[in-house]
Amino acid sequence: MTRHRFFIPDLMEIQRQSFFSFLEKGIIEEISKRNPITNVEKDIEIFFYPEYYQLSMPHYTINQAMFQQKSYVSKLYIPVQLTDKKRKRIFLKWMLIAQLPLMTKRGNFVLNGSGLVIVNQLIRSPGIYFRENLHEIYLDKWNPKPDITLRRYYADLICLKGTWLRLSIEKDFSMWAKMKKGPKIPLLWLLIAMGFNERILFSVSQPTLESPNRLLVSFNKESEIRQKKLLKEETLDDTKQKQKYSYVSTPPEAWKKLSDLANLTKGKKNKNAAELGRKWLFKKFMNPRTYDLGKHGRVSLNRKLGLTISPYQTTLTALDLLAATNHLMKLEKGFYGIDDIDHLKNRRVRTSGELIQTQFGIGLLRLEKAIRSKLASSPTTPTLNYLINSKLVNGALKEFFGSNPLSQFMDQINPLAEITHKRRLSSLGPGGVARDTATLAVRGIHPSHYGRICPIETPEGKNTGLVNSLTTYARVNFVGLIETPFYKVYNGQVLKTNGFSYLSANQEEKMKIATPDLNLSPLGFLPTESIPGRVEKEFTTLFRKDIDYIGVSPVQMISVATSLIPFLEHDDANRALMGSNMQRQAVPLIRPQKPFVGTGLEGRAVSDSGHALIAKKSGYVTYSSGSKIIVYCLPNNLVK
Repeated sequence: MTRHRFFIPDLMEIQRQSFFSFLEKGIIEEISKRNPITNVEKDIEIFFYPEYYQLSMPHYTINQAMFQQKSYVSKLYIPVQLTDKKRKRIFLKWMLIAQLPLMTKRGNFVLNGSGLVIVNQLIRSPGIYFRENLHEIYLDKWNPKPDITLRRYYADLICLKGTWLRLSIEKDFSMWAKMKKGPKIPLLWLLIAMGFNERILFSVSQPTLESPNRLLVSFNKESEIRQKKLLKEETLDDTKQKQKYSYVSTPPEAWKKLSDLANLTKGKKNKNAAELGRKWLFKKFMNPRTYDLGKHGRVSLNRKLGLTISPYQTTLTALDLLAATNHLMKLEKGFYGIDDIDHLKNRRVRTSGELIQTQFGIGLLRLEKAIRSKLASSPTTPTLNYLINSKLVNGALKEFFGSNPLSQFMDQINPLAEITHKRRLSSLGPGGVARDTATLAVRGIHPSHYGRICPIETPEGKNTGLVNSLTTYARVNFVGLIETPFYKVYNGQVLKTNGFSYLSANQEEKMKIATPDLNLSPLGFLPTESIPGRVEKEFTTLFRKDIDYIGVSPVQMISVATSLIPFLEHDDANRALMGSNMQRQAVPLIRPQKPFVGTGLEGRAVSDSGHALIAKKSGYVTYSSGSKIIVYCLPNNLVK
């Protein structure tokens, strides 16, 4: 199959596009969340107009900032309106909100003269994941193998902001709701506290339950008999000592129990215990300021549970919990399968623009709290200059660029080192995994990585498999899923004239995909013999009439650094890994030369990294020296 080098996308697009998205939408989204800010009496209101924001020209150019140890930043101005309803007065003024660091065309930031890169983070996508637990029971502690292995299931509700929730089935068939920091709650209490009554709960759960009382954690005779069948009398000694939980049937009763569990009343009798429990539940899962699934999380939840809730409803609803409980019980019965959390459809990329947007939102939250406290303490109507201080947002941004592990000094040893640094994917950092506790499953290569994450280029040591590189053709879509291009195949003919079809791991899952390095006929037909291909996780052989898509290039499954290694297919994987990493450590030459054996991507790596000087227009080089290069351009009407 012929290679089309000019189809290789802009290698810096992931950085530039993400920051452009932050400027176009992110700033407006974050400021809109804070509108309006009022005092306790609601007679003074502060309203931002983010859609009219303005950025000033940076005080220093990029070169000046680097030579003079300054920052390449722009002042962010937003029109702010102060409304005094008591005195019926309105003030409108442009206010300085922050000194916003700007991204250069090379995809990095310049702060205090140093080049910084925000590394893209690969995290678990928000949504719901159903998994299984294996409980091994040893009746004799000297036995080499467990006497009984119990399979139990759980569901993790993962959000962008707020508390992760786990719904689990325990060894004794009881059902619980757990949080990372908080009490362990009987699932029945949580469902009733969300507003359901017994009739709804048991009508939904009846087809999958032997007894409706299973939702209640207290032991009844039926569950005790089932335990005795699985476990011997010796293993029941500890379960008999367990605390029994009372039955609740109305939401106020459930709220009261939740306040006791969360220790809100601190052991004292409180008449408002139910109200405290209701507020605690609302703050944990239903307040948009403290809990956020994100639009992608809501879409994922709707798809998995068969719901039709609005994508703008990004907090947890009672229907979500009921559907998740029902799905969990059906999973135990074998109606559904468990989820593969290492599949790329369940992981998303937080690009540099999104990470900055999150930190910008934290700064605005601090500003809002400061404004509210000033409004509460001021006896008269305060001025906008007194209320709004840009130091709070600036402090949050400096904190991110200065101390966040994903903000790193740019690797500038050579052009390849720089371009690899900007296309890096890290599973570490806030909200990610810890390198000390990460398992082999997280670090391993998954079939869904094909064309998206390079299977070769990764560091050696503790970070193996946790820090990866995007492949040459991969891109990140607007929801953070990694996509890779394919040509459509119709009845054995490759439709190259139709262009690329970019597919995410979720879209590609059901497709039959052929390997890209095949010899095509002059009309674009695939060979008649069996063709190596892939269906879901299986690598197999296929006939051409069965194939849906074909890869665009053999280079699409490896990163930029790995694609510079000639005859890679003949190398041992460990040696290729060392080679791709060592290329980034090569010292640039004063008089560089073309390699004797090249792969054709050397020029793109140098030009896209920003190290090489690139003319704005095409033409002829008429003069060159160490200080200047003169390019003679043809008139626009003559350039073809």
